[in-house]
Parts: sequence; structure tokens; C-alpha cells
Amino acid sequence: MRGMSSDHRALSHSILWGALYGLAAWSAYAATEVVFSSLLFGLTRPYSIFTPWHWQLTWLLVPAFFLAGIFTGAVAGAAVFFVGLSRNPAALECAASLSLVLAFIVQVVTAQQGQPGWYWLLFAGLGLVPVLLASIQSSKWHRRFGFLSSPWVISALLLGVGEELVILEIPTARQLGVPVDFWAIVMGGLLALLVGTSVVVGRMVHGRFSLSAAWKPASAVILVLLVFGSELLTSGRSGPVQASAAEPASSKEPNVLLIVLDTVRADHLSIYGYPRETTPNLAQLARDSELYTHAISAADFTLSSHASLFTGLYPSWHGAYCQPPDAGFGRRMDEHVPTLAEILDQHNYFTAAVAANLYLRTDFGLSRGFQNVRIPRPVPVLPTENWYLLRRPLRRVLSYAFDTAQFDRLNTRAEDIDQELFSVLEQRPAGAPFFAFVNYMDAHFPYVPPAPFDRKFAGKNYQLSEYDLDAEQQDISGGQPVPPGYKNHVLSQYDGGIAYVDAQVGNVVRWLKQRNLYDNTMIVVTSDHGEAFGERSRVGHANSVYENLLHVVLMVKYPNSSKTGVKDQPVSLIDVSPTILAALGIAPPATTQGHNLLQPVEGSREVFGETFPCSVLQSPDCPRGCTARTVISWPYKFITSTNGKRELFDLSADPDETHELSAVRPEVMRQLNADLHDWMKNIPSLSRQKVQVDNDSLRRLKSLGYVQ
Repeated sequence: MRGMSSDHRALSHSILWGALYGLAAWSAYAATEVVFSSLLFGLTRPYSIFTPWHWQLTWLLVPAFFLAGIFTGAVAGAAVFFVGLSRNPAALECAASLSLVLAFIVQVVTAQQGQPGWYWLLFAGLGLVPVLLASIQSSKWHRRFGFLSSPWVISALLLGVGEELVILEIPTARQLGVPVDFWAIVMGGLLALLVGTSVVVGRMVHGRFSLSAAWKPASAVILVLLVFGSELLTSGRSGPVQASAAEPASSKEPNVLLIVLDTVRADHLSIYGYPRETTPNLAQLARDSELYTHAISAADFTLSSHASLFTGLYPSWHGAYCQPPDAGFGRRMDEHVPTLAEILDQHNYFTAAVAANLYLRTDFGLSRGFQNVRIPRPVPVLPTENWYLLRRPLRRVLSYAFDTAQFDRLNTRAEDIDQELFSVLEQRPAGAPFFAFVNYMDAHFPYVPPAPFDRKFAGKNYQLSEYDLDAEQQDISGGQPVPPGYKNHVLSQYDGGIAYVDAQVGNVVRWLKQRNLYDNTMIVVTSDHGEAFGERSRVGHANSVYENLLHVVLMVKYPNSSKTGVKDQPVSLIDVSPTILAALGIAPPATTQGHNLLQPVEGSREVFGETFPCSVLQSPDCPRGCTARTVISWPYKFITSTNGKRELFDLSADPDETHELSAVRPEVMRQLNADLHDWMKNIPSLSRQKVQVDNDSLRRLKSLGYVQ
């Protein structure tokens, strides 16, 4: 009995200390992961900010790491006891580190899904296994390996190899001029230096000083709390911008506010008859505005449609469109084309842009003319390229007890965009009229509106993550049926995102009214494109010219609400720029293709739309992307594509484009085909471009689904 009691005490001792060392090992890894995936990301990328919700989610991971370390360490401690190695002082510590390495290996194998170079991460993990096994078995070998068995060194090595893969495997990085080889050599050298230094320095200091056994796990936990506590130094905002003590002087000239609801299709807005109440604030604004029921985007892609919005030109004329292989994610806008911001800047307007979308950066020319450009980008909690992180399976476990959808957020919340807008407008010169552009992305993939808007409409699946949705979208674009429950979930969250953005637009309107700026401000609300949810095996956008991608909202509140009502005639986003200039009494450039909406259209009018092969998910009928164009002569819409398709639809009777009419209305198809070809004859010849985009921009474009 005494022997059994002694064995029980020894086993309990081994399990207890194994749990403590496991806590230390996983805490070390957690802190290192934050440094690699959060701090390093946020502090080295332009425009990046640490938001309060980022740290709230990161802190949610802390107890998960602690519990995982305690459990795996306890199991490791029991294993060491039963194989008779618990007398080795280093055995329990190394066994706990081994549990961490094994968990990392399992994550790599199960999550890799064909990731380029994933086997290097596997080899790195497997290479540490014999080091730790030898250190468990022999104190002599533990001394020889120095600090190589330390969980801090192990974590840095594993995550460092992962970062090396990120550098090497970014698609098209070399053709974009990114010095991949240089940075790969630098990272490889740092990893080799870490290994060598760990062994040499560890041997030198071994036995000269040591912490007590209890202090090792305690110090690790303290350090991880300090690293996670860097929130105090790096959080982006402490609260909303307060109103100024004195109201800014009003200008005599009208102000202009151009709002883009990124990725919002018109048929999901309640102001257009959608049964879900998604736009109550826009409905109030509509009372003072003209609402256009048949507004058509010039393109199905952020870059192209924004450029058309700013220039009054179709994409083939302004040049900002996808052109693989050199510009598979977009060309830079033609520098000779004047933009709305440049024109208003020349007329003494204070011009400012606050955007959540990466495409508004200077790389593509969309920021030309804006005196103040802000693109606050949140540091991601789960960076897309770091698929091997252990926080991913822990997030999966947490999702059974918590709503973890915000872990997938890739863009700045609309409320933070609002605060940036208020801040920049309050800094404008006294008495100066302003032109402010705002872009919200909360309806964009991966569809993660904040509470309570994520529960506003039924259908949310709390277990679905961005990676689950991405896998389902891959299947849909491959021609497989839309998975059961997919649409219920994504539409509930997409509509919730629209409702959330609508609420923030309401906040902007109230802000203008509080400062007596509302009446004298021209407010234009529109979208750059819509979104596909499995129709015709298409998901996302930048892959068709059907109505779910081209039919967008357009609402214009003129200064002093001088014109109101509902307009049913087809209009285009290229009309926005000349209409704004006309309302301000400024002549548009002679090259403008858009129409001034203040003037009635004489006779019927044709509007056009374009799509180009972009590096996004494409449908089976265009696996590598097609160039497609459409002409709308109400109520008919004709589509032609490089895949050979020719389609005709009657939008008045068939807004979802489900009944193709070319065989029924051949004379209409021939006429619109001729009109489209006449229009295409005037397309200017543009040289091919090789757009230089930095490493970080390419990662973010990929994470947003713009680069595959």
C-alpha cells in the first residue's frame, strides 16, 4: 500500500509539474505568435491599426492557450512517469515542449490543404522531435542542445519557418518586383543564427545560473500577459471623436459627400423593395434625394468601378482594369485622365478620402487629387497566409462556446471609418468647402457584421468560418451545387452587414445636421458593384456583367434638397462625376462619357458595363476569366463574352436574367450587338502595364479574395 501511495504521489507530482511546464511552453508559443502574427504585422505595415476588437479577440485566446498547455503538459508528464524518465530534471520541461511541437505538426498536416511548401514546416517540426526526445532521455544531451529545447526558441523557429514560407510563396511576387530572394535569405540567415546561438550560448550558461522550477512557468505566463498587454500601447482608438467646441464656419459653395457601400447589390436594399429591412436610414435620406432605380455600375470590380466613378469614363477608357499576366489584379488608372478630386482641388475644395478598401491606395491612382487620404486597416487576428498558426484550431474549439466570427474580419469597421471621417473634416481649413469620399466594406466577404447586426436576420451558422466559406465557394465555382445552408448563412450576414453600414450612414447624416452642414451638402450614395451567391456557379464579384453584380444603388441628395423623387430611367456610375460638377457650377472635362443627371435625357439612352479576367474565383464557363461586355437599352440587356456566349434579357419582366431571349427577339439582339460593337470601336489602345505593388498589399489583396 505504501508503495502504491508513493507511486501515486510520484505520478501526481509528474502530472502537476508537466501541467505547469505545459502552461509555460504554450504561453511562450502564444506570446511568440502574437509577435509574429500581430505586432510584427501591425507595426511594419502602412495604415495598419490595432483596434479594440482585435485585442478583445486576442485576449479570448489567452485562456485557450493556457488550458491547452495545462492539458497537453499533464498528459506529457504522465507519459514521462510511465516510461520511467521522470527522474531526469529536464524531462518534464522537454516533454511539455514536445507536446507543443506535436500539436504544431498535427495542425500543419491537417490544415495544409495543398499549401505551397507546407512540407518545410512539417520537416521543421519533425526535426525538433529527436532533439526533445534525446533531452527527455538524457540530461547530457539536454546540455548539449543548449537552449534549443526551450519553448521560446522552438516557437521562434517554427513560426520563423512559417514566415519564410510566406515570403517565398506569395503568388506573382517576383513579377511584381518584390525582392523575394533577398528577404528569404535574410529570414533564413536569422533562423540559422537563432539555432547556432541557442546551442552555443545554452552550453555556455548551463549550470551557471538557473531559475527555480516554479519560476519557469510563472515567468512564461507573466511574459505572455505582458506581450498581450501591449494593447495599452498599440490600440488604435480610445473612443469616438468629440464635437468641436466651436462649429466650423460654413462655406458658401456646396460641400460634397460621396459614399460608396462596397459590394452592395441593389436588390438587397429595402428602399428597392427587398423584404428585409436593411436600409431604414437610407429611406430617411431618400426623402430629401433623387433615387435612381436602374443604376448600373460600369464594372463588376472595385478598382474599375471606382475609377469610373471618379472620372466619368468606362474602364476601357480610363485603363484601370485587370490585364493578366502583368496586372492580374488591376492596372493603374491612366495618369492623363483628370479625376473628380483633382478638379475640385483646383477649385479650392478641401478633398479627403477615408476608405476601408485597399484599392484606394496610390498604387492604382484612385487617390489622385485627395489632399488627405486615410485607409485604416485593422491588423488581422487570423492572417490568411498564416494558416499554420495554433490559434486556428483553438479558435475552432472556442467557437463551440463563443461567437468567433469576428476572428475573420479583414477590414475596418464602418464605425471606425466614420470616426476617421469626422476627425479629418474637423481639421479642414475654416470656411473651405469639402469634397469627402467614404468607402465602407462591411458587406464584403467574409461577411462578418458586428453584433447585434450579425443576428438581425435569421440564418447565421455560428460554426462557419472564413475558411469553411472559402472552401464552399471553391466548390460552387467548380460547378458543384450550392451547399445546403450556404445561402441562409451568407445572406443573413450579408444583409446584416448592409444594415450595419446603413446605421453608420445615418450617423454621418446626423453629424452633418448637428453642424448645420446637411442642407448645403450634396450627398451621393452608391455602390461599386454587387455580389454573387452561387447564381450561375459564380461567387463574389469580378467575374460577370449580370445584374447581381452591376445593378447598384444610386441616391443623390442635392444641395438644399433641390430635386427629389424616384427616377426609373437607366443611369450609369459614370454619370456621378459630371453630375457633381454640374451641381457645383463646374464644367466637366471634355473627355467625360457620363451624363449630367440634372439634365433630362433626350430619347432613349444606352449604358454599358464591362468585366475583365481578374485573379478571382471564376465560373466553369470561364475558368480563367473572360472579357465580357453588356449594353442596356431599356428594357433589353445584351451580353457578349469572349467565351462565345451571346445573351439577351428583358429586365423589366426578368430582372434576375433567368430567361434568355435571343431566339425570341433576334432583331433586338442584332441591333444591340451592332450598337455594342460600334461603342467598342472607339476603345483607345492602352499599353500593357506591370504594376509595382508592395509585398503587404499583395497579401491583403489575396486575403480579400482579389488574388487567387
